Amino acid sequence: MSVLNPDSTYARSFHIRMTICIHNRQRVVAIHTTIVKKQVLQIMAYLGCPEQELSVVFGSDRLLQELNRTYRHQDGPTNVLAFAQSPTYSGEPASSMLGDVIVSLSTAAREAHALHQSLEERVVYLLLHGLLHLLGYEHEGSAAQRRRMEALEQEVLAYLRG
Repeated sequence: MSVLNPDSTYARSFHIRMTICIHNRQRVVAIHTTIVKKQVLQIMAYLGCPEQELSVVFGSDRLLQELNRTYRHQDGPTNVLAFAQSPTYSGEPASSMLGDVIVSLSTAAREAHALHQSLEERVVYLLLHGLLHLLGYEHEGSAAQRRRMEALEQEVLAYLRG
């Protein structure tokens, strides 16, 4: 996959319209969504996702456990799940919607505390991780796939740090 640097002349010469819709379906953990949205837009530009849309849902451990049980057959909460909005049958038109990334803010808050990160930093990483899944990256298959995905995560995080 080629990565588009949003600061390049090429990227600036096009009108790039990326949309992120954030839905907070929990009320226990407070988060600064403006900070998160800005960084996720930077990630999408860096990964070359112009004219794409992303749905982000902040949920509870209970919601993530229900989704994890239903769709992955794993009965336990998790920190992030990604559901691609891709063609489901041959010939179906492609959508500008990449899909949904759902984050448990309770789990993210516990992880952020353990890692000495802000909640927003941890959530941005989890959204990056989910976004890479939507773009076809995997880490649960081969070691090579895992290394490739982890390397790209580190590259993007380094870009965000400037």
